[in-house]
Amino acid sequence: MFSQSTDEVASSHFSTLNWVILIVFLLGTTLIGELVKNKDKGLDAFFKGGNNLPWWAVSLSLIATKTSVATFIAVPAFIFSMQGNLTYLQMTIGFALGNVLFVYVLLKEYYEEGIFSPYDFIQKRLGVKTSQLSRTFFMIGATMSQGVRLLGTALVLSVITGQSTVLCIAIIAVFAIVWSYIGGITTVVWTDAIQFVIFIFGACFALFYAIGDIPGGFGEMMAIADDKAKLVLFDLSLDPHKTYTLWVGILGCTFFEFGSNAVDQVVTQRALCCKNLKEARKAVAFSVIGVATTWIMAFVGIGLVAYYDIYPLSDLVDKSMQLEPDRIFPYFVVNELPNGISGLIIAAMFAAGISTLDSALTALSQTSVMGVGPLVYPKLKTMHEDKVVKISKQAIIVWGLILALLAYAFSFFQDGGLLALGFKVPGYAYGTLIGIAFLALMRKGSFTGILIGAILTILIIAWMHYEGISFFWWFPVGAAVVIIVALIHSKLTSKINQKPTVV
Repeated sequence: MFSQSTDEVASSHFSTLNWVILIVFLLGTTLIGELVKNKDKGLDAFFKGGNNLPWWAVSLSLIATKTSVATFIAVPAFIFSMQGNLTYLQMTIGFALGNVLFVYVLLKEYYEEGIFSPYDFIQKRLGVKTSQLSRTFFMIGATMSQGVRLLGTALVLSVITGQSTVLCIAIIAVFAIVWSYIGGITTVVWTDAIQFVIFIFGACFALFYAIGDIPGGFGEMMAIADDKAKLVLFDLSLDPHKTYTLWVGILGCTFFEFGSNAVDQVVTQRALCCKNLKEARKAVAFSVIGVATTWIMAFVGIGLVAYYDIYPLSDLVDKSMQLEPDRIFPYFVVNELPNGISGLIIAAMFAAGISTLDSALTALSQTSVMGVGPLVYPKLKTMHEDKVVKISKQAIIVWGLILALLAYAFSFFQDGGLLALGFKVPGYAYGTLIGIAFLALMRKGSFTGILIGAILTILIIAWMHYEGISFFWWFPVGAAVVIIVALIHSKLTSKINQKPTVV
């Protein structure tokens, strides 16, 4: 991703004013998080906000949780790169459809069951063993992917601010832990909502600033982009190795987004915080506007193409950008934007990283303490809620340290394949989890059949990974394999059990 050797992108451009803005943002958001925290005690208040959070705040939190710093960095970088264009925006079709699928397939069931997580739903429908299998898949996938996202955010911020990667990891982890600890999901939702506002303001300002400095404005920007073949939007190729095609957007991304909403507790937890099903449906449906962030950042990429066509980069910097296009937006922020505004946009990048991490901490805490905990330590079942909340807060600290250490460990392998693999880890888990969720909805499938399907899914996805098949296809394929194998196993077992015994 980022190497830290190119001084032209780093600390000399990050002024004292920018540092002041960043510090005020972090401390101010922490204060707001303390003020808005749920004053009630108990597990329902800590993990579900007492089901009293407004739908619009939950919706903004959903958007912020799904929007990592990668959206800020990778989308403009993809378009700015040599072969880049707007085909990535085809994925937003699936992002929207996945939300609709969740609203009408599983959200109602979740509210009727009165659960804390999708794994509780699975436990009620398919038993403890299957629910523990799903929790295991979630915790492995979440720790790996969140550790990598934490590292990715820290690397970006390290290059921009000139501080060490370790310090940036620590800053993000500490504030994520604090925001999760002081008020549970209520504080996380409200701080996420604030961060989204900062995030979207930063994106819009960067876009308008780039357009404003282009003679001829928006029209000239689009003309330059068109001349460079950057405006290609649709790719109808049937090649499964291509990542951004219309069919990947409609099918693969739909299952990816559905899985993100329905079986990833990092996201699902927010949808369960609303007053009732009607409010929850509004929150999830409205969060579809989050795709606008992707479109804005795509046009930021178009703006950068036109801007640096008119004001060319030096040969040294241009060569660096061709090798590492992920540098282009951070470079633009610290070198072209007005002092102070660049600090606000860096604050937005911190916000994106922290909002993803604090969401993961509350989800991992709930899953480990309330899901896995009673099996390891049965006294948790009869323990007073205040005590369980205290343990859950301690779990937030432990998970924060684990993710920070994991991110630090990944930093030693960032030039190899481990970093890229970490981003794809959810692909190994989500397909299985989506399949299990559908089986729970149907009330079909034994633990043995599901376990066989899960193992087969991992092997098939590993083969798809090796063959270079787009990872968005892993989700529908994984779900289908688990469902089919579990249903066949149930059918065969049923027939064997129905055979008369020969005496």
